[in-house]
Amino acid sequence: MRARIRLLTLAILAAFSQPSSRGETEGEAKPRIESPSPDGRFSFRYTPESEAKGKSYDLISRNSGKALARVAEADVDPGPSERFAMAVLWRHDSKAFALTATLWKRGSYVSVYLRDGSTFREIELPELLADIPEKVKKGKEFPHIAELNSQSAKRWQKDGSLAVEIENIQDGNGSSITATRNVVLSFGPSGRARIVKSTIKFATETGCSR
Repeated sequence: MRARIRLLTLAILAAFSQPSSRGETEGEAKPRIESPSPDGRFSFRYTPESEAKGKSYDLISRNSGKALARVAEADVDPGPSERFAMAVLWRHDSKAFALTATLWKRGSYVSVYLRDGSTFREIELPELLADIPEKVKKGKEFPHIAELNSQSAKRWQKDGSLAVEIENIQDGNGSSITATRNVVLSFGPSGRARIVKSTIKFATETGCSR
């Protein structure tokens, strides 16, 4: 539940990658079906805003069109809060999917759902951070946060685990430092997620101040 609340909060702040439909005539924008599951049983429905409701992103049954889970929604009010962008990564057996929600000027956030009977439930993930320790900064100051723990679901492994990348970028005073962490998440019989592998690399560049 905590992860779902967090995802919805971030999605409300996110920027949808395509131009806003506010300039379209009323009733012109229609729901869009996308990202079908490998077995063809599920897909996602992106519903544009209307006068009464904001945009939404729902997991649906492809046969009936019934919404099984709402994974993101946005306020009806105009502005950045009405926008979000979702990327879906299905597991090969269609029993799990990972969502990468791209946020406006804040990077992205990953959420994972596992099959639970006729629907899917969100799995609480461990905290996914790419911290930059002081010893790596070597006494330099990087006062500006360019990207804060931006997460991306990269691929499902053959054993059902998920590879995720986390990136942290700080800059200022003529240089920048980037932390890139790659983790592998496994999911137990109960659906509990844990990190089974983690590596992190740091890179610095000059001429990148803000």
